[in-house]
Amino acid sequence: MTTFVSRSGWGARAWTNRSTNITPQNGGVAVHYVGAGSVARQDHADCAAQVRGIQNQHMDGNGWADIAYTYLVCVHDHVFTGRGTNTRTAANGSNSGNQDWYAVCALIGSSDSVPTALVNGIRSAIETLRATGNAANGITGHRDHVATSCPGEILYGMVGDGSLDPGGGGGGPGNPPGWPGVYFRYPPITRHASVSTWQGRMSERGWSITVDGAYGQASKDVCLAFQREKGLTADGVVGPATWNAAWTAPL
Repeated sequence: MTTFVSRSGWGARAWTNRSTNITPQNGGVAVHYVGAGSVARQDHADCAAQVRGIQNQHMDGNGWADIAYTYLVCVHDHVFTGRGTNTRTAANGSNSGNQDWYAVCALIGSSDSVPTALVNGIRSAIETLRATGNAANGITGHRDHVATSCPGEILYGMVGDGSLDPGGGGGGPGNPPGWPGVYFRYPPITRHASVSTWQGRMSERGWSITVDGAYGQASKDVCLAFQREKGLTADGVVGPATWNAAWTAPL
């Protein structure tokens, strides 16, 4: 069971400034990791110090007002409160990213595994942000907001297939994976892990479509035909209605 750790519980410094001017109801939660290499702490007693080190880097090294993330999650199913709910982040790399999206950082690196306890913690953090922080259902990776490898291939794949969604999302009929909060459009080509999820589902429904994670002209053509078939607005854009219909509409 996930344990939430308060700022005082991990020894946070006081922030120097904060903003509550955010609109997470227009986005949701962006998932991050710490960076390259192996950084996960095997002994949970070391995790609070790791979070303090990140805060020191953000405040002293980057000159930011506080640790950048909303929550940080360790591999032992503990969620450390960073900026917390209803506070603008500094982690997502763009004005719109910080305006509309919270930031949840997994305390792992590119060489670390993704244990079940970590996934449980991320899901608990997202559930809390939806319940108390007005977050919409969208889940993205940091790389969806700015050019970066974050949150790594494993976590980014889990963003795309709905594994981090606390609302479920196994992908079966009547149980669609949560809409990822990213509109698939062409042009230009939309590249996102969840494009493959949608393409795979359309292939399961019998449509001739390449599952490559790139939403280009061929995917748009399938989308348009599907939207017309199901009486949806035929705009060639995979948004919430088209995404959900891929799983809930009759075959």
